[in-house]
Amino acid sequence: MCAMHWRLGLAIVSLLAGCAAPMSTTTPVPAGGPTPAAEPPRPGQAPPAVLAGEVRWMQALFDGTPVGITTEPDGAMRVTVPMTYAFDAQSSMPKPPLRAVMDKVSATLARQPSAKVHVGAPGAAARAGAMRSYFGTKGVIALRVVAMAPPPGDIVTMRVVPGPVAIDKLDDGALPPPTGAFPGNRSPARP
Repeated sequence: MCAMHWRLGLAIVSLLAGCAAPMSTTTPVPAGGPTPAAEPPRPGQAPPAVLAGEVRWMQALFDGTPVGITTEPDGAMRVTVPMTYAFDAQSSMPKPPLRAVMDKVSATLARQPSAKVHVGAPGAAARAGAMRSYFGTKGVIALRVVAMAPPPGDIVTMRVVPGPVAIDKLDDGALPPPTGAFPGNRSPARP
């Protein structure tokens, strides 16, 4: 029994001795100097890369086609389709290739419940309305489809914008101090 206590004590001492060893406080600096820390998103604001997986998925689906999929600086996904594949001349009904792209954008919106899509098509405003109606047939509510000004050129544009996210943690220390909320001189309470 005494040997067991002795071994246990020795194990604890050796463990504590390992913890007491001084740790190095220097961190390696990458070549070219330290890189600036990325600014975290504000509470409720979606992180810039929230749609990164959707962009990769769409790029893989439409690789080798004239459909363009890009990420914008604010984290939005821009989908462009040439007019020759989107609408017939003088028609507001989307062609099958545009409908196929809109089906995939609808799938993205189903996976991103707070995202919205902004649509724009050259020509008559009825084209953007027809795109909005088509998204409605795929289960996307009208409030999530916003018609934007017609883009320049012969390109139909859909811009998937990430929506606000739930606030997990609010850092009160990052809030500005209230101004005028607490006056310095209060009159004494009256009896």
